[in-house]
Amino acid sequence: MTMKPDMNESNIVAPPRRFFVPLVLAVGSAIVLGVVALKQPKKATHETQVLVEAASAPETSAQAQTEEPLTPPKAEAPPPIADAVEAVTPPSRPVSPVAAPATAARPVASAETRQMLEALMQLPPGGAPLSAEQAAAWKQNLQTLIQQGASGIAAIRDFLELSKDLSLGAGNAQMLGYDTVRGALFDALRQIGGAEGAQATLEALRGAGDPREILALARNLEAMAPGEHRQEMLDSARQVLEMAKRGELAGYDVGPVFEVFRKFGGADALLDLQQAGGQWKYYGALGLANLPDGAGIPSLIQMATATGGNQGLALEMLAQVSLQYPEARTALLEQIRAGKIAPNQWPYLASVLGGDYYQLPDALWFAAQNGEPIDRQKTAHIMSGNQNFYQGPLPGGGSPDQILQQIALVDEIAATTSDPGAAQSLQNAKATLNRRLSRLATVATPVPQ
Repeated sequence: MTMKPDMNESNIVAPPRRFFVPLVLAVGSAIVLGVVALKQPKKATHETQVLVEAASAPETSAQAQTEEPLTPPKAEAPPPIADAVEAVTPPSRPVSPVAAPATAARPVASAETRQMLEALMQLPPGGAPLSAEQAAAWKQNLQTLIQQGASGIAAIRDFLELSKDLSLGAGNAQMLGYDTVRGALFDALRQIGGAEGAQATLEALRGAGDPREILALARNLEAMAPGEHRQEMLDSARQVLEMAKRGELAGYDVGPVFEVFRKFGGADALLDLQQAGGQWKYYGALGLANLPDGAGIPSLIQMATATGGNQGLALEMLAQVSLQYPEARTALLEQIRAGKIAPNQWPYLASVLGGDYYQLPDALWFAAQNGEPIDRQKTAHIMSGNQNFYQGPLPGGGSPDQILQQIALVDEIAATTSDPGAAQSLQNAKATLNRRLSRLATVATPVPQ
């Protein structure tokens, strides 16, 4: 940083008088020439400009769209990812501060692929609905870009590094299959695949600061290269969680980060989930309950048998996974026999025993995508940590055999406890399970022709 000079008169040295007039004339001429040059309009070519809109900008008018260069001039090497992001990213869009620099020897996007990408940005202002013909043309433009294979990756990567986005609008998202242009381009990289597609996806993951993007890119990477990039996924998830702890993700739901830990972390994510449980207790407990091979069950048992604010939640998580892990079932029954269930805890515990399981927001989203019936009244928002979850049947509702096993568990608990307040709650849980079993039997019964 350049220090501002002290402008006291004693520090200013006047030039010799004989050079004063020529010096003034020279400086004045330079200023005039500079002003004239600045007033000359710069020519923006179709090949170097693309219409983009910041994700945080309201889509209320055409003024919300601005022109940004899609790629640097062909004669220059592309700038590092961090430099490009810093130059164009509005403060409200999170970007990982440890994004890896782009490699210097990568391909430069062609004019044709840039034009294909620009066509994806040609949407009505303000999220206005597309006609059926416009939607079909948009899909075809995306498919054409995907068909370019590796040569289309350069244009996609250049756009993603700008950390810009354009919302497609709620109505258009249904027709197009994506919520935003960035989401479409993430999927385009997945469809192109190969080493180039995986590398571009990995670069996007390293530079992402949005929890939903972390999860989407991690899923795509796993589909393209199973098991090869899980450490990078965890590193990016941890970085985003650190950003949230520092207060840099105000308004963002970090639930998808816990889904990355759960799905791709395994035992390696155990410590992350334990440490995060203080600030995001629901997300932490959910993650522990759903780690593969029961890696989080000992931690839940420890929470359930200790004193503290998370004891009741840990018991509910143990009830939720009691059919999967015998040690969870044993620990739950021991706590019940010892009379450790508070009277006001039984309705919550019975709700889980009745099959209303805690699920992360993405489970809800995927269930809706697959046409599963969703009871929106069972969505919950916890202001502390901006935690959001859904409590309801798992996608698919479970098999009749699973429901019968759950009924047997409820009967065992009812026989174990002598708490008079538990009876009604457990009866309610059993009634819920029997209704679900009856619905499954009705669906399975063939209709007479």
